Amino acid sequence: MPKELIHLIKTKVKRHWIAVLGSMEESYKQSKSGTKQRQYIAMMLRKIGNFKQEHEWSLWNILHKCCWLNQYQIQLREV
Repeated sequence: MPKELIHLIKTKVKRHWIAVLGSMEESYKQSKSGTKQRQYIAMMLRKIGNFKQEHEWSLWNILHKCCWLNQYQIQLREV
C-alpha cells in the first residue's frame, strides 16, 4: 500500500471518524443502532491505529467505505 494512502488514512480519515463519533447526539448514542454504529467506528479506528503491512485488505476496506476519487484526488464521503 502506498505511503501516501497510509498517511491519508491515519490523518484525514481517522480525524473524520472521530468527528462523526463526537457529533452523534446523546439520545442516538444510547439507542441500539447508535451503539452498533459506535462499535463499528471504534473497530475502524482500532484497525487504523494497529495497522500492519499484512493487514492491508482491512485498510482498503476502510478506504472503500469512506473515501472516493474526484479528479485524481481522494475525498471523504459523508457517512
